[in-house]
Amino acid sequence: MKKDKRRQLHILSLLTILFAVLAIFMFAFFFAPKNQTRLPFGALSVYDEPWVLKNYGGENDKLITLPYKLKAKAGETITLMSRVPEDVTEDSVLVFDTKFQNVVVLLNDERIYSYGVMNNQKRLKNAVPCTNVVKLDGAKPGDILTIYMVSGYRKYSGNISQIYYGHEGNLASGMLRRHGLSLFAAITLLLITLLVIIAILFMKKANFDKMRALYAFCFAICAELWAIVQNPLLQFVFKNKFGMYMMQCILLLLLPVLFMMYQSCFTMRRRFVKIFEWSVYVFSINLLTGIVFQALSVVDFASYMTFTKVIVYIALFGLVGILYMAKETFESQALYTNLIAGAILFVAWTVEMVLSLFKFYSVCDGLVFMLGIYTYIVLLSISIIRQVIQEVNQEKDTAINSISLEKKRILSKLNMNLVYGALNDVIAKLKDKEYEESKLVYDTSLYLQKNMKAAVSSDVVPFTDELAYIRAYAGIICKKHSQLEFVIEDKVVEFRVPFNTVEPLVENAVLNGALKSNSDGRIVLRSYERLDCFAIQIVDNGPGIGPDKMFTGKKQYKEIKKQLKTACGAAIEIKTKQDKGTILTVKVPKEGYIVKE
Repeated sequence: MKKDKRRQLHILSLLTILFAVLAIFMFAFFFAPKNQTRLPFGALSVYDEPWVLKNYGGENDKLITLPYKLKAKAGETITLMSRVPEDVTEDSVLVFDTKFQNVVVLLNDERIYSYGVMNNQKRLKNAVPCTNVVKLDGAKPGDILTIYMVSGYRKYSGNISQIYYGHEGNLASGMLRRHGLSLFAAITLLLITLLVIIAILFMKKANFDKMRALYAFCFAICAELWAIVQNPLLQFVFKNKFGMYMMQCILLLLLPVLFMMYQSCFTMRRRFVKIFEWSVYVFSINLLTGIVFQALSVVDFASYMTFTKVIVYIALFGLVGILYMAKETFESQALYTNLIAGAILFVAWTVEMVLSLFKFYSVCDGLVFMLGIYTYIVLLSISIIRQVIQEVNQEKDTAINSISLEKKRILSKLNMNLVYGALNDVIAKLKDKEYEESKLVYDTSLYLQKNMKAAVSSDVVPFTDELAYIRAYAGIICKKHSQLEFVIEDKVVEFRVPFNTVEPLVENAVLNGALKSNSDGRIVLRSYERLDCFAIQIVDNGPGIGPDKMFTGKKQYKEIKKQLKTACGAAIEIKTKQDKGTILTVKVPKEGYIVKE
């Protein structure tokens, strides 16, 4: 009953959450006050006003069509001019992407936007790849827009990307559509990882490889933080482009270090240990070198990350080979899972590098690798959770075994021989004069003996042993309930069953079946042979409720069912009919056969 209430509570909670989410979306997107407008779901359009390239390289002004590529030098300023469109409104924006380029935008002669640093400052190369959003809230149709662009790196100085125009709401909704799902997935994975870590911290006695789990979780958290930080939607919200990009690059440089540390936990041969140690050293030096180079403005991070991706690709290729060889030598489920995850990561990285060569993929750069990272983290978490569960199960089995040993120790201290001897003396004295009473004492003595054995034993025994247990119970219960008829038809007994499995089923058939019958109760126990199995059939004339619905006794029905399945591959078949009774059949398969329920 408690389980049903708990299940109903869970269903009600889920329905409440679902209703709340639907209500949020309805109020957010379908209802709006009369004096306000909803967030538009339109798209930005290409800025189709003509752009003038001003006095570049001593040449006359000329009209250009964006995107445009110039052969500009590092530090050379590019000037673009155009007029504000006729349909400009207070929430109109210009949007364009830049790579390591500094930008200043003027409306007439007033600066309305700047990014990076200009005027020959020392930190000229501090501009990083970003999406520039220029608000035109004070603009009027026909006003002059001027854009100045300059880069400290020749590779990016002449690049002029396409410029888009539209409402700020269109920009926000477009960002949500394109990047909202991936940001939600990254944050969800991070929360799940943190919850798993908290759960494991509470399992202080769990005996698992804590160092491996530490490296795994550090890698997972860094990967998820990288996925969050590099998301354009988050950069758009926080507006700290330089800081977000630096965090993204440093996390990406840190990932292979933590990854190799985690993989080193699986190595079992000395030469593989050395390989992973050197890999950790190489990627650690790569991390420090990248930070120093950026600080000294020696090279842009984008070029340095390309170099890093190449050595990571080589390392992943070598890793998959090492894990494959290790899998062939050492049979380990964790090692096999790690091999599959590493192979997925390698394939994702390969596809990412190939797609990055094509222009169409530039709008979703990093997507395939991110999906590979997500998959790897999920498999990683499953592997760790499985390991923890195995350790917990081992501890549970150890505890059960210790309880079983304690039971045996306590029972060994009981002088049951004295009790059985006294009962046998009573049986001998009553046998001649009071046969029925002597039989009751005998059945009680045998039932007590079998109960003591059932407390410590779960071995597979001949069915005759279990049948003796059932006969002793039948003798006692029939003496107590004279109206009960108990019939045993033991045609075949030459097979084996787990001890104390059939007898509890018989007890349940009596208590919840025959004794609750509208007429005199009747129980029939048959054992016979089929083509593929030996069958034990328990028939009662009760109200027709199967043991899977109602079960009382020493052992629960599910426990008995599991024990029969595990010990000898047996299955239970139940046929029940309202007010007619229940037929329960235990099918013990013969050698070479499999029985199904």
